Amino acid sequence: MIVDISCNITDSQFKNVEDTILKCKEAKVIPIFVGVDYTTSLKSCNYAEKFDTLFYAGIHPLYSENSVYIPVNSDRCIAIGECGLDYYRLQFSSIETQKRIFKVQLDLKAERYFLHCRDSHRDFMEILSDYNFKGVVHSFTGTVEESKEIIKKGLFIGINGCSLKNEEGIEVVKNLPLNSILVETDSPYCKIRKSYAGYKFVNNYQKHKSNEPYLIYEIIEAIANIKNIPINILLDTLLSNNINFYGERLVECFEKWRL
Repeated sequence: MIVDISCNITDSQFKNVEDTILKCKEAKVIPIFVGVDYTTSLKSCNYAEKFDTLFYAGIHPLYSENSVYIPVNSDRCIAIGECGLDYYRLQFSSIETQKRIFKVQLDLKAERYFLHCRDSHRDFMEILSDYNFKGVVHSFTGTVEESKEIIKKGLFIGINGCSLKNEEGIEVVKNLPLNSILVETDSPYCKIRKSYAGYKFVNNYQKHKSNEPYLIYEIIEAIANIKNIPINILLDTLLSNNINFYGERLVECFEKWRL
């Protein structure tokens, strides 16, 4: 089984959720659903319970301005998130508000966090210096040096199509230790495009307007080719990384999806 660590299942681009899940099962891909505010966290919870998978509940930095963190109580909630900092789109939420809401969620001292960091690495790492937890910085688009700092903190790095947009992203993947990588589609967004540097590393490219979890194999193929390793080695490592991060609750999902 492959794990897509980021699927925005509540997005309106998913016109037929049941069909999306069917494609996932046919491809042996387990999607983990993302909440970006209370409403989407609750909807993600409902979908996770319906389809025997997991979800995150949190407040995305772009929704920080008018949000209050309300926990979603479910044993399928595997981490708090999506939470973090995003300085690329400050028109939606100020820096101070983002920091405050981020810290509110970190102060809950959860076991795991699903993290967002865009154009905010210095402040992001400074805030994290006061905390210790399992976490993954998803949709990574930073530099090689930034990735090294994140790994030194003991966090995983999530790679999707946007991570492979330019040559710097390719260098990041080349330098990432295998045991630090998790993969994601961040669907329906972040598909590898033909204009991206990572496109040339995909052997079996599928043309779709929007992204879906079963297309995670494009990311896996690209990473294997960038790092010049057999794809089965990467798949085995990703499985180990996923179990290391998500634990027994993910293993339980594997068992249910094999039925």
